[in-house]
Amino acid sequence: MAMLRSSRVGIHLPYLGIVLAATSLFMTGCDDSVGFALSLQPSYTPADVETELGLAGTWTTKEGDVTFRFEQGEGKSYKVVVTETDGGKEQSAEFEAHLLRLGSSSFVDFFPNSAPGGSDFLQMHLLRAHSMARVELSPDTIQMAFFDGAWLQKKIDDKSVDVSYQNANGMVLLTGPTEEVQNLLFLHGNENEAFPHPLTLMRPENQQ
Repeated sequence: MAMLRSSRVGIHLPYLGIVLAATSLFMTGCDDSVGFALSLQPSYTPADVETELGLAGTWTTKEGDVTFRFEQGEGKSYKVVVTETDGGKEQSAEFEAHLLRLGSSSFVDFFPNSAPGGSDFLQMHLLRAHSMARVELSPDTIQMAFFDGAWLQKKIDDKSVDVSYQNANGMVLLTGPTEEVQNLLFLHGNENEAFPHPLTLMRPENQQ
């Protein structure tokens, strides 16, 4: 069990590491990162959500080892299946995603659609959280960079950012309301240090 420490209140959230395992799908090549910044609350409200016809479809890395498949879901949501292939072994996870724009930057909010496998009792104890990625979309490519937990922890430590959060073994979990999360993204959305290691994905037919 991960024992969480908070700057504001103390809570215990069991099995956080199991849920966060899904985020490892996106971390290829990011050895110096401690993980994404996550949020208990979504980074969007219904009024913020947008749709983009060009987002739907399959996007993959040049090496073909990571694939995102976006499908239009209910309303303005997307169903996203993320697949990682490593050494011939394939691992997939399904998410609900929402596209939003804050200031001059666009973001995708990812939320796990289902908990990892296990007993019903185990799954009742699993925490599901939102991850946020800054995205830049063109007809042939999408560049995706996730909000970095190490950057955020440093800003919290030097008191240049004041947010409600929990810390679980170096993983930053935002616990404040949507308005607080949005304000954080709005203020720092253009800072590349906050969104490092962009992942470039292409439509398969455009790969050489």
